[in-house]
Amino acid sequence: MDHKATNWPDIRGQALRAILLDDLDKARELLKEGDEELSLIRDLLTKVDSKSPPLKHLTAPLPRDILIAVSYTCGIGCQMCSSGFAEQTSIFDDYKYLSPEQFDEVLPWIDNANLVVYVGTGETLDSPHIYDFVKKTKGKPTTLTTSGVPLTKEKVKRLIDSNLKTICLSFDGITSAGHGSGSEKYSKTILNRIDMVQATKKELGSKTPDVMINMVLNNENVDQLDEMVDLAISKNVSMLLLSLMTPFNDDLLKKSIFTDFKYFQKKINRAIKKGNEKGLLVRFGDEEEIKESQPCPSVDRMLVFNEDHYLPSVCCGPITMPIKIKDDSPDIYWNSFPFRYFRYMHDQGKSESLPSACVTCWAMHPLKFAEKVLHNDNQFEAYPLYLQAGELKKNNQWGHATKIYNTIIEKSDDPIWKGKAYFHLAEREVREKNYLKAYELLEQTVKNYYEHQLAFTYLYLLMIILEKNQQEEPLLQEHES
Repeated sequence: MDHKATNWPDIRGQALRAILLDDLDKARELLKEGDEELSLIRDLLTKVDSKSPPLKHLTAPLPRDILIAVSYTCGIGCQMCSSGFAEQTSIFDDYKYLSPEQFDEVLPWIDNANLVVYVGTGETLDSPHIYDFVKKTKGKPTTLTTSGVPLTKEKVKRLIDSNLKTICLSFDGITSAGHGSGSEKYSKTILNRIDMVQATKKELGSKTPDVMINMVLNNENVDQLDEMVDLAISKNVSMLLLSLMTPFNDDLLKKSIFTDFKYFQKKINRAIKKGNEKGLLVRFGDEEEIKESQPCPSVDRMLVFNEDHYLPSVCCGPITMPIKIKDDSPDIYWNSFPFRYFRYMHDQGKSESLPSACVTCWAMHPLKFAEKVLHNDNQFEAYPLYLQAGELKKNNQWGHATKIYNTIIEKSDDPIWKGKAYFHLAEREVREKNYLKAYELLEQTVKNYYEHQLAFTYLYLLMIILEKNQQEEPLLQEHES
């Protein structure tokens, strides 16, 4: 497995990338030859001379939280694992860990951050380079998340020597879906690991790393929250961080709190309040309660580097940008058009303006997420119809193709298929020079399928041509902690 800085080494990809990075002169130079595939883009470029880039007022300071996955292996086998480790110990045959060279490519982002969190994908302590990585971020608050299973006294000493600020152990109590599958032996192992960390700190006269527990909640362990609070206090744990198990199959759905969200929401919020009253810092994300709906806590705050570190994510969810990091400075990449448009969608403060993934995000709108997973019984298959519409389009049978694309939009629950259907309808309107209609369809394209690079390129140019959202506004400020 060799992740490349870009998947688009051809002129087409370079030109689209240049536009989204506001370098229209480079795009024109690349497209000056008769490239029929991008003839519509070349035509639109001729209409935007001396026009300012769209949404340029929506620039923002670099993200203060950098999350980075350093290992793509794990041997615990948790049922709830969405990374694929429930039934395997490695995601890739030939790619186990983030290399030191790859980590160095992320350092410019880390240098500008306030917090670095080593988390995600696999077991962090499986990485043989983790201690060197933490050392390279000396001087910044650092958190390392681990199951705790691989932890030894020697590893604790090395983490202390690396100046790690916080170690976060994933511990869900007794639950068949979570870490350790409800095993009492597993629970004793994790509690012994916490004792070992605290004892080693005392032995070496170190105040760090602080110990934190991350507990993933489902309907099997909600009633253990009070016990977990008392346990954390007795172990001198600094914080109990809560999150929700997000089901991806029927068995996990039955074990999740989303079967009766409001009932479990009340129970969890009572336990959070009681835990904080006892003096333990108990949080759901940054909040002291689970809300039915809230603004995104990650916009302009967070960037997550997963297994493909050239394609970071703006949150822990599925939003993926349509361009990879190449040789760009963090500021140029972070303030490229797709990021500016993401801010624009969130700044409007209306669910209809958000990306589809955000509308039903478990962190932003857990009640809507519950409604989505509970009623996910749509058997409509978009793929065969999409192929059929593509053939009709090739044969210029647009009337029939349009009906099929509209059927996909109307009946499919999968936003990606909806986005693809919207795109083909939009591109036809661009060809017919019906720019306002094309713009409206492209808005729906990226709302549903955010990583659609060509759609974003059309959208960029049409926003200039139609003079959409060009008003000057103050720079976005960093969100308060």
